[in-house]
Amino acid sequence: MEDMTYWKEVWERKGRDTTKSLEVLDGYEDTTANVAEIAKNIIKELDIKETDRVLEVACGAGGLAQYIKCKEYVGVDYSSSLVKKHIELLNNSVLTGEANDLIFKDKTFDKVFCFGAFHYFPNQEYAKKAINEMKRVAKKAILIGDLPITSHREEHLLYNMNDFKDWKIIEGYYNPNRFNVVYNL
Repeated sequence: MEDMTYWKEVWERKGRDTTKSLEVLDGYEDTTANVAEIAKNIIKELDIKETDRVLEVACGAGGLAQYIKCKEYVGVDYSSSLVKKHIELLNNSVLTGEANDLIFKDKTFDKVFCFGAFHYFPNQEYAKKAINEMKRVAKKAILIGDLPITSHREEHLLYNMNDFKDWKIIEGYYNPNRFNVVYNL
């Protein structure tokens, strides 16, 4: 899918939902994902400390953010309705923006992560730009999670572990057809 219009409409609609359930707002309602466990794994893999500045790319309404305890948490998402909902529910610092064009200065954050969003990207070129942006703004480490090898939806962008040779590859946290990667700078 070369155009993100479909997915942007899906996530804008989600953000306008009246529910306060972060799992529903962030799209985990029809999965076996345990968001608290996923956050715990991300914290462990990135070694997030209370003194860290952390950026979450594609933060949604804050399903994972609610578990991240650090000096400064910042989120960015392309859905303005989810950004608004995230601020309303968690009062975090969250901005509307694209993963492939982050507005932050180089090396602004100690740790940067993106979980459960790369399969919504329009193509591999966009994904590569997003990875380069994450590397640019990170000081210490990056985690990209929930990368699908196969999917039940043809709209999902798929990934190959061989494309992440310089990264630590980790099994999917809840889906055996997905994997996670960590890059230490």
